[in-house]
Amino acid sequence: MSKSSRYDVIVIGSGSAGFSAAEAARRVGASVCVIERGKLGGECPNWACVPSKAFLRAAKALREARNASVFGVRTGAVSLDFGGANAYRATVVESITGGGERGLRYERLAHRMKIDVAYGSALFSDPHAVEVGDARILGNAFVIATGTEEFVPPVPGLADIAYVTSRTAHEMDRAPKSLVIIGAGPVGCEYATFFSAAGTRVVLVQGASAVLNREDPEISALARTALVAHGVEVVTDADVTEVIDGRGGVYGVKTSKGTHAAETVMVAAGKRAAVSGLDLGNAGVTLDGRGNVKTDRRGRTAVKHVFAAGDVDGGFLFTHTAHHEGSVAGHNAALVALGKRSGWRETDERVVPRVTFTDPEVASVGLTVEQAKAAFKLKRLLVGRFPVGALGRAATDHAVDGLVMIVAHPKTRKILGCHIVGERAGEMIHEAALAMHLNAAVDRLGSMIHAYPTYSEAVMAAANGVALE
Repeated sequence: MSKSSRYDVIVIGSGSAGFSAAEAARRVGASVCVIERGKLGGECPNWACVPSKAFLRAAKALREARNASVFGVRTGAVSLDFGGANAYRATVVESITGGGERGLRYERLAHRMKIDVAYGSALFSDPHAVEVGDARILGNAFVIATGTEEFVPPVPGLADIAYVTSRTAHEMDRAPKSLVIIGAGPVGCEYATFFSAAGTRVVLVQGASAVLNREDPEISALARTALVAHGVEVVTDADVTEVIDGRGGVYGVKTSKGTHAAETVMVAAGKRAAVSGLDLGNAGVTLDGRGNVKTDRRGRTAVKHVFAAGDVDGGFLFTHTAHHEGSVAGHNAALVALGKRSGWRETDERVVPRVTFTDPEVASVGLTVEQAKAAFKLKRLLVGRFPVGALGRAATDHAVDGLVMIVAHPKTRKILGCHIVGERAGEMIHEAALAMHLNAAVDRLGSMIHAYPTYSEAVMAAANGVALE
């Protein structure tokens, strides 16, 4: 690349949102440059959702082996080898990214689609130019897709210790004997599930009153029960007040409910937009009160030729929504860059399923009971429940119990939300999500014939069991 170059669209970041934006812009006919300071593909395949799911599959394999005698299978003593699980994680990551220093799969994709890639940190020098090292790159339009970075709470002593995060957990050479995880959201709960299987004594500390506190209270309560059954000590309503670097390689994590000693501390307290160092002010882009890049449904910021997509905009923090938002923002940025006045696209995130891959899984779509009551100003709703353990398939699989809960409007009978704890919850949730996407009444979901014996029967049964409450 020359010292100065120009493109129709410049995409900053190559994660799910960034690559989706670049592909969409190319399909419109724009010339595109993607700027990446790390590995192509971003957080999800390299450090976040893919590696954690590989770890969790190892944990599930261990629990299946330990329970194999129920089915007449004799396995003897089994254990989880952290090094082996870590090697499996690396193999999975390589299969998705293509391996290599930067991610060969994404490099090949960029080459095939004639997308240029510049490596380094991008800094806006003015509204139409960024600097990457000693190169100046001019653009007619931009898409900011830099994702998020770990939020480390300002707890006294925390910054002074060698804590780990979901991004660095794989760098350990062995599973710690004891671990305190700060934060019981999806990341904290998933790693508590994995490390407890690896033989680590895990304490999960949460400032809120429940784990997975964005879920319906019934669902989060069942998730907590499952964690405790795996040997995790769950401490809620406990703010971390100090971390002490003790002697003998043991840290003391002080909370409002007591002190917990651990060999390792993991921070899973949430994410924040990764915008530091971009010099967004030089582009005229401002942040909202939470430090996110605010956009409209077209992905556009207050600066007409600058767009943003993915986690950086402060909306849903999911790979699937980042891909959707990136596609919209990239398409629209290309329209601006090429001077086109029609063909705009908008994001549609009315129905977004989410899954936490604990054991059993937790999956939701739409509104909880209380959210639905508040949104529609209702005192009573249609709610249906069915225990997963009552299924024939759960019996054949010797599966742990769970719950499917469906929330519907009392007048229109349209489905407002569905919440599941149980085996294969992440697959089952899409049946309810499709019904919501099609604006189907809950009765349509309940009247559809479901194969026996399957886990999806619980969705049908919950739909048939809705009643006012």
